[in-house]
Amino acid sequence: MSPYSFYHGWYFPRKLDYYFRRYVLFDDADDDIKEGWRNTYTYLLKKMSYKYPGKPILLKSPVNTGRIKLLLEAFPDSRFIHICRDPYKVYLSTWRLYEAILPTFSFQHVEYESVDRFILDFYREVYKRYFDERDLIPDGNLVEIRYEEFVKKPVDTLKAIYKTLNIKGFEQAKPAFKSYVKAHESYKPYTYKIDESIREKVYDEWGFAFEEFGYNR
Repeated sequence: MSPYSFYHGWYFPRKLDYYFRRYVLFDDADDDIKEGWRNTYTYLLKKMSYKYPGKPILLKSPVNTGRIKLLLEAFPDSRFIHICRDPYKVYLSTWRLYEAILPTFSFQHVEYESVDRFILDFYREVYKRYFDERDLIPDGNLVEIRYEEFVKKPVDTLKAIYKTLNIKGFEQAKPAFKSYVKAHESYKPYTYKIDESIREKVYDEWGFAFEEFGYNR
């Protein structure tokens, strides 16, 4: 973990908002901090490229949703896969994540209200930034898919991703994809229950994302 990581907030959750704004949004961060983050991130990617020569690097990083401009400045040919999901489910899933992570990793007690406020702020600020910056991505380098569609038709969705991003080798990879899907056919996703007070709170904060992604209130 680098000095420029948002994930320090998992250890010190009273400063979650500080690490988020400093190392994801880079609010009020000077050029030295941005350059330090860029150099550290580039070094990590170089190590991965050395380990797997000739292969494109695939990263799953939700915080990068708020760093599009910065990533393009460093890696202008980057391709992006964005998966959207029902915001209500995102809220509940994120809470489930923090309920698992904080007792394990954190060195501080943090109140429920503080974590809840952070979850709401994180999504709102990241997606406002994403909607502002995604048009910077060159044509053909961004594909946006729905989680619900991906779960229903995983192989077809992967085919569409390969095609949109002009990635070669789908037919060769297809048997492995189908085998993986078959091996996980019995998996049952967690079932979330949401009461009306949470619905109102989430929609009040994230209503713009419901509209942008086409989810019902």
